[in-house]
Amino acid sequence: MRTKFGVFFNKQFNCLMLTLNNKPITTSKTVNNVVILKNENDIVAINIFDVKIEIDKNYIFNSPQIYEYISSELKDIVSLENVPQFLIGKITKCEKIPDTHLSACEVSINSEILKIVCGAKNARKAIYVVVAIDGSWMPNGMQITKGKLRGFDSEGMLCSAKELQLESNAFNNEGIIELPDEYQNQIGKAFQG
Repeated sequence: MRTKFGVFFNKQFNCLMLTLNNKPITTSKTVNNVVILKNENDIVAINIFDVKIEIDKNYIFNSPQIYEYISSELKDIVSLENVPQFLIGKITKCEKIPDTHLSACEVSINSEILKIVCGAKNARKAIYVVVAIDGSWMPNGMQITKGKLRGFDSEGMLCSAKELQLESNAFNNEGIIELPDEYQNQIGKAFQG
């Protein structure tokens, strides 16, 4: 199953928690050290207990080692393929929304243009950014969903380094991440952090 899922580590219970959606849990099934939480036939979350690899973060972001571990633990139970949630984009249009601190942006993520409302002061046309697309899971456990802000469509979120819990010295500290120009050939590709 190809899907977006957030991966969180609970050190106290030595548990990797995979969150797939926000539906209420109605049933669960335990197979060895794995608990599958469902809403009718839909998988809502998966908990993997007794984790056998070293993990030093609460939120797992693009870690091939952890995704490989998850795949090996789930191989005979359920097949999950994580879909990239954070893409490299370029703001192609940015206009202030009157009487607010917000901007209505159009962001290219290759052949697709997303409309995104952004509150960062540094949002402007022609910069390369990190885009959390619809369905993405943020480190704080919030899922990004399409909606409207002040009457404007918003189909994702432009991310700051703080929101992605990235090292503060790797990117600008204020506002959304401004990627250098060498990212121009990576628009639409997964952001690796």
